[in-house]
Amino acid sequence: MELHLIRHIKPDYPEGTNYGQTDVPLPADYAIIHAGIIKHLPEYDAVYSSPLRRCQLLAAAIAPGHHTDPRLMELHFGDWEGRKWDDIDRQELDPWMEDYINRAPPNGESLLTLVNRFADFVDELNATSHRRVLIITHAGIIRAAMYLFNHIPLNQIMMEKVDYGGTYTFRT
Repeated sequence: MELHLIRHIKPDYPEGTNYGQTDVPLPADYAIIHAGIIKHLPEYDAVYSSPLRRCQLLAAAIAPGHHTDPRLMELHFGDWEGRKWDDIDRQELDPWMEDYINRAPPNGESLLTLVNRFADFVDELNATSHRRVLIITHAGIIRAAMYLFNHIPLNQIMMEKVDYGGTYTFRT
C-alpha cells in the first residue's frame, strides 16, 4: 500500500508555543493554501485525518466523506500544551529531553506511545483493500512513519525536517 502523509499548514499561533493536541486556529487564507496543496495530490482510494481542526479542514476540502482517527493526532504534551517552550521549568524539561522516546511530559505521552498508536493504525489499514491512501496529520506521525518505513532510528527522527503542508510518501 502507498501512504501519502500530508502535514497540516502552519497554524496561526504564537511561535515557540507548544500546541501538540490542542486545537489551534489556522490563518484566514487557509482555503487558498489548501487549494494549492490539493492540486498536487495523487489519486487515492481513501482519506484519513487526525480529528484536530488544523487537519480536518484540509481533509474535508479533499474528501467530504473522509475518515477520522485519533491515532493520527500529534504527540500529547500534557501539562505543557499551550505553554511557551521557554517557560517550561528546566527541571521538568531536561529529563524529558534526555529520553523523550520513553518518557512522557507530565500528563502527556512518550514518542514510543505515539509510534505504537500509529503502527496500530497502519496494521488496521493494511487489512483493507486500499492501494493508495492520503493521511492528513502532524509532524510527529510523519516522523513515526519515517521510523517505521524508512528505518530512521527513533533517536534521530525528531531531527528530520517536516514541512507544513508537505507530502511524504511511504510504502507499507
